[in-house]
Formats: sequence, C-alpha cells, structure tokens
Amino acid sequence: MNGTPVWEVLASKAQRAVREAQQKLAEVQLRREQAIEREKKLDELLVEYSDRLTSIQQRAHSTDEAGNYRKFIVQLQTIKSRSTVEFQNIEMAFTEARREMLLADQERLKVEHLVKRAKEQRQQELEQRDSREAETQSMIQFNLRARLQR
Repeated sequence: MNGTPVWEVLASKAQRAVREAQQKLAEVQLRREQAIEREKKLDELLVEYSDRLTSIQQRAHSTDEAGNYRKFIVQLQTIKSRSTVEFQNIEMAFTEARREMLLADQERLKVEHLVKRAKEQRQQELEQRDSREAETQSMIQFNLRARLQR
C-alpha cells in the first residue's frame, strides 16, 4: 500500500472544510451587508425625524406632537445603539470566519502538497522497481546467452 489514497482522502476533507468555511464567510458577509444597510436606514430616519422635529418647533405646534417626535427619535437612537452592537458582533464573526477560511485554505494547500509529494515518491519507487526488473532481466538474458555460447 503506497499511502496515496489516505492523502487523497485528507485532501478531499480539507477541500470540503474550505468550502464550508467559504460558505460560512459568505453568510456572515451577507449579514454584515444587511447590518450596514440597516445602519444607513436608521441614520436616514434619524436625520429625517430630527429635521421634522426642528421644523415643528419653528412653527406653532402642540406639545404632544413635538413629544411624539422626540419619543420616536429616542426609540430610533435606542435601535441604532442596538444595531451598532449587533454590527460589532457581526464584524467579529466576519473576522473569525475569514480567519477560519484562511486556516482551512492553508491546511488544504499543505495536504495537496503532501499528496503531490506522495505521488512523486510513488512514481519514483515505481521507476526504481522497473529499473531493477529491467536490470534483472538483462542479467538473466546475459547469463543465458553466456551459457548457450559455451
């Protein structure tokens, strides 16, 4: 047994690990992009309702109306701070997923190198065996000819 099938199984396993890590990274990247989009929308809403509050305060208004805008702005700011914390967690998950993918890819490259080396070693062993067999055949033929000529 030359061991090559074992290396090929390990290479397949390493390739599968890379695909899984890439999938996880893609999923986290999607969550990251969605979080960025949510942050933008929240920022836009905060600006919009702050502008509305300012415009209401510049004209005659009821206290309830201004109070409702203030409450909504406070709620948006609360959501924004939660969103920021969520985004930070997603960033950490993204960094970790990228690190895992890089490690899996390094492992895959290492195993593929070992597969290549094992194949080269096996090929070299086959060539040496063929060479020895050819030498043995040549010696047998030489000895037969020498006996026939006597």
